[in-house]
Amino acid sequence: MTKLDLIAHAKINLALDVIGKRPDGYHEVRTVMQHIDLHDNVCVKWIEGGEAGIEIETGSNRKYLPTDEKNIAYKAARLLISRFDIYKDYGPGKVRIDIKKQIPVAAGLGGGSANGAAVLHALSDIWGLGLSLEELVKLGAEIGSDVPFCVMGQAGNAGALAEGTGTELSSVRGIKCFIVLSRPPISVSTAEVYRGFDRLLESDFERPDTEALLAAMKAGNLMEAAKNMINVLENYTLTAYPQVKETKEKMARETSPVKVMMSGSGPTIIGFYRNRAVAAAAYKKMAALNKETFLARTLV
Repeated sequence: MTKLDLIAHAKINLALDVIGKRPDGYHEVRTVMQHIDLHDNVCVKWIEGGEAGIEIETGSNRKYLPTDEKNIAYKAARLLISRFDIYKDYGPGKVRIDIKKQIPVAAGLGGGSANGAAVLHALSDIWGLGLSLEELVKLGAEIGSDVPFCVMGQAGNAGALAEGTGTELSSVRGIKCFIVLSRPPISVSTAEVYRGFDRLLESDFERPDTEALLAAMKAGNLMEAAKNMINVLENYTLTAYPQVKETKEKMARETSPVKVMMSGSGPTIIGFYRNRAVAAAAYKKMAALNKETFLARTLV
């Protein structure tokens, strides 16, 4: 048996702009993402032998997680097995994936994508595939739009500008700060949010100046960066989901953030803080509203 233990970090969106809808139905986006220290632990084992074929087995401390193709970690293993004909080289065996989750599920924080990225890295090493980071990023794009960035993060690249459908990546310098994440006890459908936002595309709303944001991040200026930390999807989600709006308003009103915004399509709200003491005080207030509230810091 060969085993690898990896840390799979959550991601946040520092800015998210939707440029428009493509003929193939996907959306053209421009988003700046950064990894944070909130993470899952992913253990990947390769166990040789057994019945003919290669079995994939997934498990987690969260019993509601899917254990089949609906799980991105499972999909990552299946993709490598089929793409590189692992059975031919290694014979029958089992891939066992155990995920200790801390990242909230369906929260706009890329937890499932991070798990899938960790599996791609782990199995590439275990099976000696010798895949480059570029090759792993391309494989990740086949199983989810956030997976390529998480593949980069697994290799130590904490920040990126993502364009196209979110899979065209350029590494950028992240911004250093403490954050509070607060997730209302609801689920938000990403597909629904984008459908709803499509009806608003011609509306007049504030969009991020991504170049100005990147320049401020490069200079390490959180106050300046905050001016363009804007997520256009809030225009739909905050209206459609009052609990998300309530969480954002409470964080802005009762804590002392540099910025408050939503990550991804929601429902998680992020507060950005200049130091740990202010962030810790904000954490206590937000935890009284939402059980899934976390104190974290960005990775740079």
